[in-house]
Amino acid sequence: MDMFEAATDEAAMSRHAAADIPHLQAGADDDAIIVARGLTFDGEHGPLFRDVDLDLDRGLHAVHMPGGHSQKALLLTLAGRLKPSAGTVAVFGETAPRAIRRHCAIAAFGDIDDLDEAVTVGTVVTEQRRWLAPLFGRSREHSHRDVLAEVFGDVQRPAPTDYVGDMGDLETFLLQIALALCSDRPVLVVGDLEQVRDSERRAQAAQRLGVIAADRLVVVGVTNSLGDEAPEHEIHIPNIAGKD
Repeated sequence: MDMFEAATDEAAMSRHAAADIPHLQAGADDDAIIVARGLTFDGEHGPLFRDVDLDLDRGLHAVHMPGGHSQKALLLTLAGRLKPSAGTVAVFGETAPRAIRRHCAIAAFGDIDDLDEAVTVGTVVTEQRRWLAPLFGRSREHSHRDVLAEVFGDVQRPAPTDYVGDMGDLETFLLQIALALCSDRPVLVVGDLEQVRDSERRAQAAQRLGVIAADRLVVVGVTNSLGDEAPEHEIHIPNIAGKD
């Protein structure tokens, strides 16, 4: 079984675990929300990463490493979707994967939250809200908030009648994030930013992540520097494949 099949199963399971989700409070900016110590993940042909130590607080954090299995495995481990071979990860002080998943939403991971190209934007948003409503006890006001406006901001957002398959990679990336944020978890872990291929549009995606990170922890995988015009962020370069 591919190691990421388990992450797909866990992502689905997390939707079935209603929980009291902590919200970030003013004045808690300096408190580490995710703490990783000695994280190691052994792949079929050797370690994908090893001895990773991270302290991530509120704001935007870029995990800088080559795109592919190593980056994906580390991000999903931080989000409680994969179990490390060694080391520990704690989110809000909780170390059990099921507890971590209650706090962490994930978005834009291939084979995990891919969207059906034959459905409309309105359909996927409505179904996501309907799926989450009984699990998280959302109020009517919360369930009707315009999550697309929150995520897209000044980027032209798709109409409810637009088909997913007709959207560009930036719009698809932001839509996946919007769907993840319907759960209003305080931590958002996002797949490789490089999947938005055009550099200018990728910069737009980074700007939107910066806005989203104003009131939560956002972790995104990057293979290249975000550049001088990027929003405020911290960059982390983990140890991969056993190389110091």
